Amino acid sequence: MSTEPADAAEPGTAAAAPPPANPFARPSAPPPVPPPPANPFARPSATTPPANPFGAAEVIEAGAEPVRKKPRFKVGTLFLAAVLAGPVVGAGVGYAIQASRPPTPLPEIAAPKLSYPAERVDAKALAAAGPQPPDIDGDLRALLIERPAGSEDRTDGDGDGWLSPADLAENYGDSAREFTSMLSEGFRRAASVSWKSGDDLYQVTLVQYAPEATLKAITGAVPRSTVDSDVSAIPGNPDSYLVIGKQPLHYARSTDTYYYGEALARKGNVVMTVALYAKAPVDRAQLEDIARRQWEKLA
Repeated sequence: MSTEPADAAEPGTAAAAPPPANPFARPSAPPPVPPPPANPFARPSATTPPANPFGAAEVIEAGAEPVRKKPRFKVGTLFLAAVLAGPVVGAGVGYAIQASRPPTPLPEIAAPKLSYPAERVDAKALAAAGPQPPDIDGDLRALLIERPAGSEDRTDGDGDGWLSPADLAENYGDSAREFTSMLSEGFRRAASVSWKSGDDLYQVTLVQYAPEATLKAITGAVPRSTVDSDVSAIPGNPDSYLVIGKQPLHYARSTDTYYYGEALARKGNVVMTVALYAKAPVDRAQLEDIARRQWEKLA
């Protein structure tokens, strides 16, 4: 019995050739290239997936259902829910209680009955019983005091005692503004008398406003400035002003100085002004005397 394999070629004969290659077969894939050895000093690649933040994945057996974890509510969440639900529940309970109560009837409206006097009131008699306005509808110049005998007449305007708004505005620093203000705020007419006695100049002015411009008459009876001045009232007239300047002032565009004194009062819609430009400090008694006499002529 031979121990050679069955497909062994006989001695002296050539080995059988392998079968021809299949021309339609796909080429086999090249053998895989082994990866290079890991660099122990290299940094980890950015493409490496991050580690599982939730720990190792739970392995679920085939056919078994995953175990669902029960939700846990924190104390802060429960407290916030209670705070939000409290007012809503309270409002609902309160509304339900109020809706179940019977409506409360409102009290009846009580209004006093109108009553009229049995007799008619005479309008003329009622007006006559009230305070009478000053009779200043005539010549305003007749209410001015007379200048002292021996004094020099220094009356402004045309010399007849009447002052136009332009003549009156020249007594103030901002003449244009004062002129516009007088025409727009109810200026009606003005009368004045001025005189010079020694080195002192006196000017008494009566300015009348329209009946509907009472507010202007009231504000016109207030001093424009009380800086460095003594302010008091005319004796016998608490609704008046007596202003005595303490420091000398300069005339406009001049180096000459003067001391200023002023008395103001109002009677109805007429404003009385007594101005004094003195070379020496103002004599209060003399200014009070002129203001008192002018006020008595208005009263």
